Amino acid sequence: MSRLKLFKRVISLAVSLAVSSALLTAYPDTSDRSNNASAKTIEELQNERAENQAKIDEYETQLSELARNKDSQQQYQQVLTEQIQLIQDNIKSLNDELERIQSDIDATEANILKLNNDIAALQTKIDDNIEEFKERLKEIYISGNGGLAAVVLGSSDFYEMISRLEMVNRIASHDQELIDGILADIDTMEQSKKDIETEKLTLEMKQEEQERRKDEKAEELDSYNEKMKLTQSELDRIAMEEKRLKASKEDLEAANEELAAEEQNIVDEINRQKEEAQRRYEEEQRRKQEQQQQQQQTDNTVTQPPSYVPPAPQATGFMWPAPGFAYISSYFGPRNMGSGYHYGIDIGDAGIHGGAAVASKSGTVIQVNNSCQHNYAKDYSCGCGGGYGNYVVIAHDGTYSTLYGHLTSATVSVGDYVEQGQVIGLIGCTGYSTGSHLHFEVYVNGVKTDPLRFVSP
Repeated sequence: MSRLKLFKRVISLAVSLAVSSALLTAYPDTSDRSNNASAKTIEELQNERAENQAKIDEYETQLSELARNKDSQQQYQQVLTEQIQLIQDNIKSLNDELERIQSDIDATEANILKLNNDIAALQTKIDDNIEEFKERLKEIYISGNGGLAAVVLGSSDFYEMISRLEMVNRIASHDQELIDGILADIDTMEQSKKDIETEKLTLEMKQEEQERRKDEKAEELDSYNEKMKLTQSELDRIAMEEKRLKASKEDLEAANEELAAEEQNIVDEINRQKEEAQRRYEEEQRRKQEQQQQQQQTDNTVTQPPSYVPPAPQATGFMWPAPGFAYISSYFGPRNMGSGYHYGIDIGDAGIHGGAAVASKSGTVIQVNNSCQHNYAKDYSCGCGGGYGNYVVIAHDGTYSTLYGHLTSATVSVGDYVEQGQVIGLIGCTGYSTGSHLHFEVYVNGVKTDPLRFVSP
């Protein structure tokens, strides 16, 4: 909340300006000090509040955008969740299918093992039948059937022999059945072995395909899980951004509430001071009118023109504002040769440049200009400080104010309380000044008055 502390500090200074603003009603129109200090402060507060409100509205827009993004991300995450679930279901289905295929492969391998055993048994049976068949041939030969033996023994291999024997009608039906059984067993054995080998190959290819599909689904699942992580990271970022924006918005709203309260305090204080200043002014006017009436009754002499009030004896506890320098180069009143009216006195001795200007009376600094860089003699106005250059204005006890113009620089700030005789700046030649001097003014209830009524060298 350092921003709020800065606001409070600015506002506290603004209150000091506002309290004394009603006392400074007669500054020259060309001065940049013609803007009422309290009004300017209120305008600054209002501008600050408007800037804060603009930022609050901007934060609100950003929060709405984040909410839309958050909804979009959550919908996207929901779709991802459903897709991940489907992929996981597919992988489970593939695993179940792989288990079944593996079971079929195991069964097929068991069948192949059994078939191999059957083939071995069948081979033994075939071998036994062949031996039996040889014995039958031997018997035929011994019995004198040489023609048949010649046919058999003249064959190049067993199959050729069988083919020839089929043409021999003299072979007994038992021998024919034996041969047919051997051939059928051989065919069955070969076909069964071929079928099982084909089935095993098919299952192995199917298993390989299912393994490939399982790997693809696993990669797809990894991809969706990564997208889910990214989406969750974005949701976390949006949540943190929402928290930051809400905190900033709440800080600005609290600042605006404090600014509004301080602004109202300033307005109330200004109104009170204006009413008080008006009351004192009216009392002073009535007092002056009574004094004038009394003076007219006792003195028949002609009064001085209203444009000039002759100095009265020093009063009210003021002191000379330029200790060590006593020469007055220009008095309060009309300028020579009709060059305007001089509303103060100019103190300008030799060697005064860089000398100390002091507070003529204790009070609160209500205005300071320290921006003029034209610290040299000139017969024209450089425009700084409304012609006063660098200056200081001090308010004293609600009735009097004093101005110190053409300073090289001011050494005090608005809001400072200064004691009588305290150095408030260094005498120079800034603003509309033909030579180094201190321009000194006194205000009574906002009315510029001849300073020599209050001070003397």
